[in-house]
Amino acid sequence: MLIFLLLYRGLMGLLGLILLFLLSAFVGSSLTVNSSYAQAKRQGNEVEIFVTSNGVHTSLVLPVSTPYIDWREKLPLHQFAQVDSSYRYLAFGWGDRRFFMQTPEWSDLKPGVALQAAFWPTPTAMHVRYIRSRLIPNRQQQPILVSPEEYRRLIQFIEASFVQQDTVYAHIPESGYTKYDTFYEAHGKYYLLKNCNNWVNEGLKSMGHKAAWWAPLPFSVMRHLR
Repeated sequence: MLIFLLLYRGLMGLLGLILLFLLSAFVGSSLTVNSSYAQAKRQGNEVEIFVTSNGVHTSLVLPVSTPYIDWREKLPLHQFAQVDSSYRYLAFGWGDRRFFMQTPEWSDLKPGVALQAAFWPTPTAMHVRYIRSRLIPNRQQQPILVSPEEYRRLIQFIEASFVQQDTVYAHIPESGYTKYDTFYEAHGKYYLLKNCNNWVNEGLKSMGHKAAWWAPLPFSVMRHLR
């Protein structure tokens, strides 16, 4: 009887934590930072980027080459199995290193990996994927026009997330899910309150873009872009 009571209390405690997290996420995402932000007006030098969501994870999608940076200098094509110079965009995502690399599909998710990533500060990685063509704007792929100065600040934010060796990023050999993506060592520790969606949200903040005060869920990020 005591065992059932302890299990019941443990389950109620877990449900309480989940509800508290969801409530905090809603409140944190409702508080807007840089609420007066306006997208760059078309003058010919603005940069179009995208913020994407798969319902769980958000990413920043940037053009491969602009007058401000050519990402191929830091992310050389030879580190990707089947990418050539025709690919025009790159998707950047930051997250738990073990979770990223051991969970290519949700069917591969292991409870132990998920729990450790959520509740214990863990090493991180940057997931980078080359994309051939411009994304089609929709609710899960939101375009943003940014000024050159805003884009430079975003570049600085992304670069600071990578561990660098000499002049290139520290590549994790034989990593990636497909022939178009791979992983790199990253700075920072991952846990529930500082996750992949918060990273994207911080990237928006770094530019001065309208964003959530705290954004642990994809909805928290995307709601400020629509």
